[in-house]
Amino acid sequence: MGGKTKQAPRTKNNAKPSSSSRTAELLGSNTPIFVGFSAQADGGGLVPFAPGFANTEQMPDSFDANISPQTQIILRKLRALQEIQEFIEVSDLDTLKNILPLWPKYYHNLASDPEHNVRELCQTVLQLLMSKCKRAMAPYLKLLVPVWVASRFDTYAPAASIASQSFRDTFAGNANRTKEVCLHCQTEILEYATRNLTFHTPATLSLGKNLTPEEAEQKYQRVMICSLKLLSFFMEQTALTEDLSQVKEGFASLVAHQKFWSYAKHKVPPIKAAWFECIYHVLQSVALLDVITPQKTQVITLSFQFIDEADPVVAPHIWGCVLLLQSNFEDWYVPLNIRKALLPKLSSLLRNAFNRNAQAICPNLLPFLSKITPGSLQDVDIYEFYQRFFDDMKLAITEKFDPPLSKSDCTVIHNSYFECLRFLLQQINNSKERDAKVDEFVCGLLQRNLLEPIGWLLKSESAHVKNFFQHSSALVAFWDRQINNGLDHGALYAKLLNQFWTRIFELVTQDLAAEQVEEQLLSHVLLLVQDLHMANPSLESPSVKFAVEDGETIPKELPSTPVKRAQESAAFIQNELKQLVVKLVRICLDKASAVGDSSSRYVEQVRTLTKMFSDAQFYKSLTDLTELSETLDKFVALLGHLNDEASESVVEIVFEILPLLSAEQRFEYIEKTLLKLPQHRVQNLLLHRLLSYPLCTEPAVRQMLSSPETCAVIARIAEEVVVDNNREKLNLLHKCFFQTDSGDILINAATVDKILLAMCGPLEQPLTNDMVEVCGSFIAQIMPVICGNDNSSLDVRQQIFLKLYKFSLEHRPEDYLSEDTLWEITTCWQDALSSKDIQIDDGMLKSCAKIVEDLANACELKADNLDGMAEAMAKFVICSTENIEDEEKRLAHVDETILALLTSPLKTAERVIKFENHCVFLEALEGSVSAGVAFESSSMEKEEIVPLLQRTTINFSTLYKLVYQFPPPQVTDEADDELTEDYCDPNADVLKKWSECLISELLQCIRVAGAAESWMEVSQLESSAEELVLFLSEKVHSFMGNSSELVGIVKQRLELAAAQQSSVIDCRLLGYLTFCPQYAAFEESATILLHEDLAELLVTQGALKAYVMSLQYLLPKLSQKAIGLSSAIMRTEPENLWVKAAVFHCLLLNNFEGEVNEQTDRNIIASAVQFMTSVGEKQANQKDLLHYNVELLKQPYESVLNTVEFIKLLTQVLNRFPYELSIKNWDAIRIGLSSWVLTVSKSMAHYNDPKTSLFIVAVYQLFAALISFIRTEKQKSSTEVLKNMVDEWDSVFAKEVNVVLFKSYYHLTHETNVESGIQTCYKALLERLTPTLELLDYGFVYAV
Repeated sequence: MGGKTKQAPRTKNNAKPSSSSRTAELLGSNTPIFVGFSAQADGGGLVPFAPGFANTEQMPDSFDANISPQTQIILRKLRALQEIQEFIEVSDLDTLKNILPLWPKYYHNLASDPEHNVRELCQTVLQLLMSKCKRAMAPYLKLLVPVWVASRFDTYAPAASIASQSFRDTFAGNANRTKEVCLHCQTEILEYATRNLTFHTPATLSLGKNLTPEEAEQKYQRVMICSLKLLSFFMEQTALTEDLSQVKEGFASLVAHQKFWSYAKHKVPPIKAAWFECIYHVLQSVALLDVITPQKTQVITLSFQFIDEADPVVAPHIWGCVLLLQSNFEDWYVPLNIRKALLPKLSSLLRNAFNRNAQAICPNLLPFLSKITPGSLQDVDIYEFYQRFFDDMKLAITEKFDPPLSKSDCTVIHNSYFECLRFLLQQINNSKERDAKVDEFVCGLLQRNLLEPIGWLLKSESAHVKNFFQHSSALVAFWDRQINNGLDHGALYAKLLNQFWTRIFELVTQDLAAEQVEEQLLSHVLLLVQDLHMANPSLESPSVKFAVEDGETIPKELPSTPVKRAQESAAFIQNELKQLVVKLVRICLDKASAVGDSSSRYVEQVRTLTKMFSDAQFYKSLTDLTELSETLDKFVALLGHLNDEASESVVEIVFEILPLLSAEQRFEYIEKTLLKLPQHRVQNLLLHRLLSYPLCTEPAVRQMLSSPETCAVIARIAEEVVVDNNREKLNLLHKCFFQTDSGDILINAATVDKILLAMCGPLEQPLTNDMVEVCGSFIAQIMPVICGNDNSSLDVRQQIFLKLYKFSLEHRPEDYLSEDTLWEITTCWQDALSSKDIQIDDGMLKSCAKIVEDLANACELKADNLDGMAEAMAKFVICSTENIEDEEKRLAHVDETILALLTSPLKTAERVIKFENHCVFLEALEGSVSAGVAFESSSMEKEEIVPLLQRTTINFSTLYKLVYQFPPPQVTDEADDELTEDYCDPNADVLKKWSECLISELLQCIRVAGAAESWMEVSQLESSAEELVLFLSEKVHSFMGNSSELVGIVKQRLELAAAQQSSVIDCRLLGYLTFCPQYAAFEESATILLHEDLAELLVTQGALKAYVMSLQYLLPKLSQKAIGLSSAIMRTEPENLWVKAAVFHCLLLNNFEGEVNEQTDRNIIASAVQFMTSVGEKQANQKDLLHYNVELLKQPYESVLNTVEFIKLLTQVLNRFPYELSIKNWDAIRIGLSSWVLTVSKSMAHYNDPKTSLFIVAVYQLFAALISFIRTEKQKSSTEVLKNMVDEWDSVFAKEVNVVLFKSYYHLTHETNVESGIQTCYKALLERLTPTLELLDYGFVYAV
């Protein structure tokens, strides 16, 4: 007993020197042995498990002083368990066997550790150890299993879950493995649990542990709970075992210990619950029942003592024990004082709604009552007990609780209440000793516990209303079924039914007879009646099966709905309930007849009630005269002052009564009474009925639908739909167009016309809402119907067609118009054309053409709108002609239709030529091309151009869609790509033959497109106009790239027109040929190839002017040095001076725009200078050659063009190669400029003459080039020749030239009579001249 002997000092981390060679070998010379837990004050330390178990980072020698000692202990335990876990993961079985003998001791300790993280990690280590060692753990099972199973019930869920899962995984071989393990370890389990429950206290469980009192108490409670649940688990698993002698002995010693019984009254609910659960399993075991019998009184007293337990964890186990005690011991009531002990607790439980634990307790009430006998109640009368029981339980329904009971609690309370009530009444009914006193009790019970709650609930807002009414109805239906089955002994159920219906009649009629009836009462009365009508005598979820009397057979239920079963079994539905419904309907009708806000709500109840019965006798009973006509009149009289919903209900009732009349009476009443009603809502409802099956098939109804009154109603509905977009009214209109087998519809043609004209209204209005969607879709759907069998007039059909056609042209998908609806509308009129429902005569064709013309004139249209219009027009051409069988006639009709649609005053030949001249003039002013063909006028304004372009785009896009050949699909060898029968040829409707009219229109549109491109290049356009030009241009490009033979024809016509040299635009159009397949394949080289072909074609034919003009248009796209002195044009001798000058101009642009030039390029410069010199020499001999000091208006256009082009060449050379000019060239420039300014001065007044404007611009630009050069030369040293030239210019020419140019510009800018249409050209002229004004020497001007 002395103190411990002093040991040698411990090494770091408790590592000791190895005591054997094997250990030393495993450890190595410098590796310390892992010890795990240090020797701690709590006695929970670990000794070394195995050599080599030191593969984790070592625990620090000391912790921070701020960390408490208890926390340090926890950290050491967690680190040790983590190290064990890692060791097990990396070790083999042989290594692990070394630590198995030590593991149970530490497992016992750690599995009940106060720290939940330690317990969790401990269970994880056990799980891992069991999975790796398996059978090797068998010798240690008896040591592990008690704690292991107890850990399944750890209050820390993760630890319990891991323990449960590892136990299941370990013993998952078969169903009996768990039982076998429990029996194998039965002694250890019982000893472990018994020791914990009878010996240990919080102090003993914490010996040597540094725990606070709270921690010690928590550990103790956890161990107690686990131990009790361990016993429950053990008994549950071994319940069916025959030999439990050892178990009985163990339990006998346990229950003999007084401390065991103290847990029944423990203040901690989980311990209390675990104890009663344990007792429950003892009572359930037949073998262990003898063990508990000596303590029977104590068990009974404790169980019934806590029958009013409120804790939801404890109460179910207590009630389980109560039921087993009642079942196992017939004298269960002997130890109890029923009146003083049991009844008060039971009453408290019932009155308080089972302490909000109804779901756990209520299912036990019926089995509890089944064991209540007169003898078991001692001095309490059994009927007194039942009356008290139901009165108390009724309070759970009628009392208010704060917070309110949950829905699930309400449901289970009602189930239990009515189960018990039915059980009692069935027991009384089956009793052969029943007397008048019992019958009186039963009637009182019905009154107090069924009828009184019903009367209260009818006026209450309680959440119990629906449940109580449903169960009451089921109970009444059950009595009715028992009576019908001959099981009503002594007419008990008949008395109850009579009492029930008598009181229900009183309750309902008295309450509803009041002048003012609350909405709640009305709805609750209706709910009660509905539940009675749907009553199902079978309980939804009975807790027990009620006893079946001898001779009673329960028929096998056939699959059916609950409604059918109720109607088959409840005979009162056609008797008492029907009388009640009649009474209620009459009361509600009387109240609804009074004009007021509440009338409509009574009608709603009437409709609900009339759905229960529909026979003639029922409806006759609703009036004093018992005539159906009188009933109809009574309902119809209500329609004058009801809201829409109530009116609908009345009409439904009326049309339920009408079939009960004879056919003659029925139709007469409809025609003479119903159709005369003035209310619009009622008229709509009546019309809906007449248009519905089967009434719509009756000849009499068809005649009514054709009457003027009905037509007026339908027309009104159509007018209202386009305003309010009422879906119900729209559906009504749809019904009007249902077709019979013969193709006829239900209404006449006049009515159809009115509907169509009304529904077309929104199509002609701006799209501000979705009505256009509704109306458009409606008309599209009924169009095939109205076109057949003369269901509408021809005039209206044509009007509708034109409106739809216009709509398709005018609109594109947008905010209030979906793509689907637009497609519906477009397809609708197309189908009408294809099916010949609409015939296009001359008048219709003119109307369609006028629609197109009006839209083209309306405003600036977007490209997308124009394309949509073209698509619709092309479809119109195709659909209106596709049914003409004779091909020649069809093509002639196609030409006629195209001509009518495309002819427009917006796009005449005169307007096109005017537009071409305008564009050529603007381009010539820019200097990019030479206007090689004479024209007198160039005036045209944007306001005229845009409509022309819009109309051209419409026309060309329409023709494009009619003639464009889609490339054939690429067929591959794969099966998925094979053409099927569903394949639709996109070229099926494409025109294969083209008239001269069509070709001419195409060519004219292409001319406009070419001119428009020029217009866009030289003008600052608005985005809409630019978009329009680009769209048209792209269409032309796409067409020219098509493989159709028509493109070849167009190509030939373009080449022929250019060769005739009658128009500048004809030469520009040759550029479109680069998009033809023969050139487009060469991509960037297409322009070069085209130029070569054109040079050969045009130069060979002598069309040199055409070649030069086409070259000027192609030049920007030609690569550098594409033309040279060896070109074909250079081998000719043109008669026109401007042709030569223009060619040299093109040579300079094409050869000197690059970064590098060759020595041979000087030959081009020399040739150009030589040409300029020769022209100057000719001027010396031919004074009027270059128009010195003359008025240009009377001069020939071509001669002026010669001078203009020569001046442009001078300007180009002066800008590029001034040092290549000789003194003769400089003299020609100075003398020429001084003479040409005089010509400008004389001709400025005629600026609107195209050739004059071109001349003026050329002179001003030459002046600008000369002045720029002179100013540059003055700033640097130069040759003597140039110095002399500059000096001579300043002294002789400068003053006069500057003054004349300024005066001429001044007079131009002060022109007051700029003609309408010439403003654009005037503005362009000013823009070209203005830059030169900055170079004038205003010293000369001011000196004048």
